[in-house]
Amino acid sequence: MPTAEKPAASHVIVTPVQLVWKPLLPGSEVAVVSGDPDKKGGVYVIRIRTKGELKVPPHWHVTEEHITVLEGSFWMAHGEQFDASKLKELKAGAHSMMPAEFRHFGLHEAGNVIEVFGEAPFDVNFVNPEDDLIRAKNK
Repeated sequence: MPTAEKPAASHVIVTPVQLVWKPLLPGSEVAVVSGDPDKKGGVYVIRIRTKGELKVPPHWHVTEEHITVLEGSFWMAHGEQFDASKLKELKAGAHSMMPAEFRHFGLHEAGNVIEVFGEAPFDVNFVNPEDDLIRAKNK
């Protein structure tokens, strides 16, 4: 990570048309904006967009997760069981930070875009392994 003593090698600008979108879960895509979300210790920035409503089952990450809603609405709550009555709406411009290992769940509204950043690796550990649609998709 760049610091005052060790600045970035160069200034980087990424425009929306430069993003490369790849399938994530059914109805959603992910694009890497900066960094490598798989490389431990580095800083990453990714964007996730959805075509339809997408329920994200309870899960957690090994590092802090910062989420900013760029378009539409994203609904979030914490807990080990999905409970729609606990969801709080985050509209465009809203930001949320989940501490490492904090159990949470969400609901993407159709057409929303969120930006997620933090220290890599960006991993998703589902509370209930049967909810792990990412690993099931990759088998």
